[in-house]
Amino acid sequence: MGILSDKYNLYSKVKKRIWQVFSEAVTHRVYSFPPELKNITKLDNALSCIETRWPEEVDLEKDPEKPVFLLSAGWRSGSTLLQRLLCSSNELVMWGEPLGDSAVIPRMASSLSSLSSSYPPDEFFSHNQELKSFSSSWIANVTPEVKALRLAHRAFFDSWLAQSARETYGVKNWGLKEVRLTIEHARYLKWIYPNARFVFIYRNLFDAYSSWRGNMWADKWPGYYTWSPIAYARHWKLLLSGYLDGYKDVDGYLVKYEELVAGEIDLQGLADYVGISEIDRTVLDKRIASPDKVKKRRKKWITPIERLLLNFIASSLLKKLGYK
Repeated sequence: MGILSDKYNLYSKVKKRIWQVFSEAVTHRVYSFPPELKNITKLDNALSCIETRWPEEVDLEKDPEKPVFLLSAGWRSGSTLLQRLLCSSNELVMWGEPLGDSAVIPRMASSLSSLSSSYPPDEFFSHNQELKSFSSSWIANVTPEVKALRLAHRAFFDSWLAQSARETYGVKNWGLKEVRLTIEHARYLKWIYPNARFVFIYRNLFDAYSSWRGNMWADKWPGYYTWSPIAYARHWKLLLSGYLDGYKDVDGYLVKYEELVAGEIDLQGLADYVGISEIDRTVLDKRIASPDKVKKRRKKWITPIERLLLNFIASSLLKKLGYK
């Protein structure tokens, strides 16, 4: 009885696990977006509103910060390879998904989402009130100007990423790569750093998922099991659709993984774009695996059902890009 009981308990746990993963994969991109993604269109509206209500003239020639943001359409799409290529000049420190699960950038960006044509009302802002009137007027909501808000957001990243790059490595140029950020987050970063450079990379969904397949890692943000082909394909589609439609809005540079590894990308042109002297092409010949032990157990093939699910979710985008 003991053996049968143990087998039954194991079966129950496996069944529960499968159901948990499947149900979570289905619902977590439809009904239970995290707030940072639920409000993503509001972020775009807020940034547009800021530009309209509180226009600010920025002298690009006098702005010394030109960070490089490398954004990938999901996992296993070549972002780490491209990150190493961009760092090969020893002129650029590119941080790798710093505190990715903490969603620092999305949460900073989402704090702007409530700004609109009517909020905050003009009377809230400090430049409309004199200090001597504070004791005799309603000041419960007195607020600094939006210009100060932008500088405050920028000061956070300056201290966290830019200053750290200079103090740790003695390098002026800095950037980061991420696999979770949307085009809206890119526009947020462009608002903070008008001279920022954006490099977007993407890969065939089937190949990217095949490379990732077998990893049971649950991402804390956006909050789903990327193990599931459903969640993985939705993530890929969400990010890449935005990149393709909006990369020109941030003067971005689009890189196709297959062209990168085939040596068909103008690496000197890419180097000029991000502001470094050159890129070491030999990096493309070096295969450096992640220390993640899960990869040793990963199967490199995908089942017909998985392929069907991937194609069902992203068929139009796959056809548009010529992927099969």
